[in-house]
Amino acid sequence: MSPLARGRIAAYLGLIWFVGSRHRELRRPLLREQLYRQIHGAGVAALPVIGVLAMLTGAAAATQLSALIGGDSDLTQRMLFLGLFYELAPLLSALVVVARSSAGIASELAVMRLHDEFTALRRLGVPPADYLLLPRIVGMAIALPAVTACFQAVSIGSGWLATALVEGRPLAEAAGRFLDLADPWLALLSLVKSALMGAAVGIIACHHGSSGTRGSQGISGAAMQSVGTGLIAVFVIDVIFALLLYVLR
Repeated sequence: MSPLARGRIAAYLGLIWFVGSRHRELRRPLLREQLYRQIHGAGVAALPVIGVLAMLTGAAAATQLSALIGGDSDLTQRMLFLGLFYELAPLLSALVVVARSSAGIASELAVMRLHDEFTALRRLGVPPADYLLLPRIVGMAIALPAVTACFQAVSIGSGWLATALVEGRPLAEAAGRFLDLADPWLALLSLVKSALMGAAVGIIACHHGSSGTRGSQGISGAAMQSVGTGLIAVFVIDVIFALLLYVLR
């Protein structure tokens, strides 16, 4: 492993320790306001895109599975739960949030660093890391599970509707069959996975935004590095949880 890679991993671990040791500071009104702002930007503002993507994904997945396996098959319902609810919903939600928010966080922090806003906060007696980094990391860890839950609800609902329309079955029958085979523990695990993905994306974006080189090239470089590394982190976490599911089952 190169010294640059080791340095980045050490910086990521340092931010994890920082969040764990300073999360109580979010009780302060100033930081709480920043936290709400980050949750809105990464979560609430992404809901229109998430809703459309979830609707199309759910309808397409349910229709294809019904055509290949059959809508009455228990295997179809299990694949809908494992493939769509547990796997695709957290992954696609994370990809949307990375594309929308990761570059925004990194470039915003890089611009602040360029204009010496970190120094200005220190002179005002406000810890820059508490005010600028902590709400962004925790906000991403909260926003992504909420976005994932919305994706899951919309995609499953559109899948039920598509199945009912294609096969001419009552909607309540399609929904009841799915709910009989659904596993609530896997639903909870999918949200835990989303929270870890959100925290990882926030940590990576904050690191590159607050430690890059100054200038316009540094701003664009921080945005590109945060998106690229964030995507890798999302897929690594997804693979780890897939292996965990395989071991547990």
